[in-house]
Amino acid sequence: MTAGMEKPINVVKEIALDLLPGVLRNLEIEDTPTNREDILALALNHLPQKYVTTGSGRLYAEMINNFKTQYQTDVLASLTRAAITVKGRPRGNEAAEGKK
Repeated sequence: MTAGMEKPINVVKEIALDLLPGVLRNLEIEDTPTNREDILALALNHLPQKYVTTGSGRLYAEMINNFKTQYQTDVLASLTRAAITVKGRPRGNEAAEGKK
């Protein structure tokens, strides 16, 4: 990356990361790296990407808040659908189920 270039950030992903712990808690899903990654990947595949470039920390926080207001409902719905899917078919138990 060239010095002075701003890094593009997917705001929808940042919102999803912020909301994910609450979804896990509300649906009583174990907070493991595998569950988090599976839910996040599944949810993000059903959401539009919205990239912004980072500037100052304050400006970045303002951008996230503006997008959060706009996209929070869609992101939360997608995370919830993904979490229900993952809860019904957790990858972490595949090895144990195969041994039965």
